[in-house]
Formats: sequence, structure tokens, C-alpha cells
Amino acid sequence: MTRLYYEVVKDIPSYLDELDGAYLAATGHDLLGLAARTTGTSRDEAAQKIRNFTAAVVPVTSGKGVIPGFSLAVESILNHIGLTAFVTGQPDIAGIGEAFQREAQILFSADDQKFLAFNLHSRKVVDNSQATASGFTQAMAAAAEKDSGGLAGARVLVIGLGPVGSYAALELKKIGALVSVFDIDLLKIKRFVDANDGMQAVYDLRLAAGEINYIYDATPAPKIIDDEMIRPSTVISCPGVPHGLTAAALVKAGPGFMHDVLPLGVAAMALQCI
Repeated sequence: MTRLYYEVVKDIPSYLDELDGAYLAATGHDLLGLAARTTGTSRDEAAQKIRNFTAAVVPVTSGKGVIPGFSLAVESILNHIGLTAFVTGQPDIAGIGEAFQREAQILFSADDQKFLAFNLHSRKVVDNSQATASGFTQAMAAAAEKDSGGLAGARVLVIGLGPVGSYAALELKKIGALVSVFDIDLLKIKRFVDANDGMQAVYDLRLAAGEINYIYDATPAPKIIDDEMIRPSTVISCPGVPHGLTAAALVKAGPGFMHDVLPLGVAAMALQCI
């Protein structure tokens, strides 16, 4: 997970309803609905099940320390989708102890390298990178179903072969998309394509983006997608922080651009953990 910072997470609690509306317009599903899709369940099934769980969010002080506002943002997302959640009063081991004392079934915690959710009963562990990849894959698939019948047989360009992009490429292939991959590290492209049958290597991002309707931006690189790379039919699913669009590209993409810095990944983590 990209390490976030206060300016990015501080406003999350205030715009979750607005984000639900944006996802509904683009995909026909809100945050809970998209998260439910990552588990193969319906929104109604997920809403019923999630009511029976309580989650503790435990701040961690190691490494670069606690990100101000991060734990509160996670708590607000979980409460927004119907999961009772609280931030522990103490960080680290004391916070884990508090989670057990207050009988939380799910524990969320992040350090500099990993953001994980733990089911304290089943011992299932969910990584934010994989959950985020799944969430934005399902957002793209749902948008495609709404507008053109789905991703089966459709070309998708995945930009960035870090943990999120690599996992998303494999998920997209599973649902029938024709996946092309790009990364600034050319050796990483070769290794990924060699290890995964059916993937197509892309070495010219501008050319590929101009030809492919579905773009999955999983990089932290800003301003790599400009308005000339976007057409009226372009759909962009973007877990990358920050997103890669220029200001002009953002305007041109309109509702075809789906992006948030934390909510969809956290919602998917919760449902997958449960």
C-alpha cells in the first residue's frame, strides 16, 4: 500500500455519501455493492452479514509512525458500509489487547509496509493491496456491464505492475478480459508476461491508451494520462495514489473515471475478511 498522508485522508469521512453517488452513477453499485462483488455475494447478503461483526482499528507507531487521520478514516468507511467499528484508545500491542477485550471480531492495522485486516475467529488475513485490486477490478467490470455488456473479450490496459496492478491483471484475465500491461520498468513487463500466459506487453503507453477503452491505473505516477489519450468511450479505474490524469484529462474523462484513495479498498477488505 502507498503510504498515505493527512491531507489525503482527512476529508474521507465527509465525502463518503458523495462517493457512493459517483460509484452508483458509473457502475450501478455503491461502495458496499462493489465490495460485495469481490466476494461473489449480493449487496443485500453482505449488508445482512456485516451487521453481525465489530471491527477494531489499531494505530501502529513503528517506522514513520501513525498517519494522522488514517485510523479515523478507516473507522468512518467501515461504519459507512454498516460494520460497527472503533479506533482503539491505545496503539500497538495495547491496542490489540483492547480489541480483544472489547470483543472485536475483525482487526484492521497498518504499518509502513502493510495494511491488513484479520478475522480473529477464522484467522483469515486480507491484504489491502489485493482487496484494493479486486475492488477496482469489480468497479471496471460493473461499469462495462452497465455500458457495453461486460469485460469478457474486451481489451484492458493495466498501467503499473506493483502489487495492486499485478493482482488486478490476473483478476481481469480471470473474468475474460484481454489484458495488456505497461510499466516503466521494462524488465518487470517481460518477467510478468513470461510468467503469465495470455498477457500482452505494452511499451508505448500513449499509443496503447489511444486504442484501448478500459484503463486500469495502478501507479503513483501523476500526469501520465493526458486528454489526448482519452476518448468518449474510455473508462478508467484508478486505485493509484495520486491518480495519473492531468487536469484536462480529468475533465474529459468525466464519470468514466473511478478513483478514491482508501474507501473501496477498505470496504473490500471488510467483506473479504468476513
